[in-house]
Formats: sequence, C-alpha cells, structure tokens
Amino acid sequence: MRIIAGDAKNKKLKTRKGKETRPTLGSMKESLFSIIAPYVPDSRFLDLFSGSGSISLEALSRGAKKAIMIEKDSEALKFLIENVNNLGYDDRCRAYKNDVFRAIEILARKGEKFDIIFMDPPYKDEVCTRVLKHIQKYELLAEGGLIICEHHLFEEMANEIGEFKKADERKYGKKCITFYTR
Repeated sequence: MRIIAGDAKNKKLKTRKGKETRPTLGSMKESLFSIIAPYVPDSRFLDLFSGSGSISLEALSRGAKKAIMIEKDSEALKFLIENVNNLGYDDRCRAYKNDVFRAIEILARKGEKFDIIFMDPPYKDEVCTRVLKHIQKYELLAEGGLIICEHHLFEEMANEIGEFKKADERKYGKKCITFYTR
C-alpha cells in the first residue's frame, strides 16, 4: 500500500497482516480522491475506523491542513502511528485509540469541526447510519462539509439520515462509497 499523489507520492505505508484490517483498494482510493479533490486542500479531515491511516494520510499528502484518526485496535494503531511518523506528518495529525462513538463526543466537547469526515467501519457491524446520527447529534461536520461512508454493497444507506442528504454513491465490486452533505 502506498500514497498515490501529493507531497508523499509513492511512499509506502505499513499495515498489519491478516484480515482484521481491510485497507481501501488503491483504485478505489484513487477514484475517491478524484471525486473529493476540490474539498481536500486546507481541509480538516476526520478519519473514523482508521486502520493504517491510508485515507487521512493521502488527504494530508494532497494538502489537507489537519487530520484526526480514530482507531480502537491497538495493533492497527501501532502501524498507523508509525506511518504518520515515517511521512513526517506528526505536526499535522493526531491518532487516538478510542471507540468511534466516544471519540465523537470528546471531539465535540473540544469544539472540533471537520470539513471531511471519512468512515470505513467493519462491514459486519453495519454501523454507518448510527455513526452519521452521532455526528449530527454532536455537530462535528463544518458548514459545507462532506461525509464519506465506505461500506459493503448490502448495507443500504438511506437518501436522508437526519439532516444529511445522500449526494452521491459509487459501487466498486462488493464495496460502496456513499457521500452525504448537510
């Protein structure tokens, strides 16, 4: 796995072995960043269920101002932090070991707002809708912001979830990326 574009282009990322972490495929990541390119420069990026940090690190490489990564698995977090340090992004991002729902509450108490919120939860949990409702409850999305949900094809995402409206949906084999705006 590597960074596709930006100031860290072609730098390799480390990830844990096995199937506990499902990195976003390179072609899917390339397509995602083609779609969100106008939103990335100078953005504040929140990466939920971060895994190796590949998505938020790609955003930083392409000009995001700040990234916060949430991952509750200790081993995945170890690789994530190593990737941040190897790329020299430790001054622009933070990685936290926490449950996503608790992390959202903590970030809200700190007054954080994000221009782009990306989530790639374990597919078996089908939690995207619950996470979206939690993001709305704690008002983490900045005005004009974008929420991106990577999920299994069989997890159907509603056209409206609270104040968020589906703006786009792309299918990649058995995976989908659904975009929401306020």
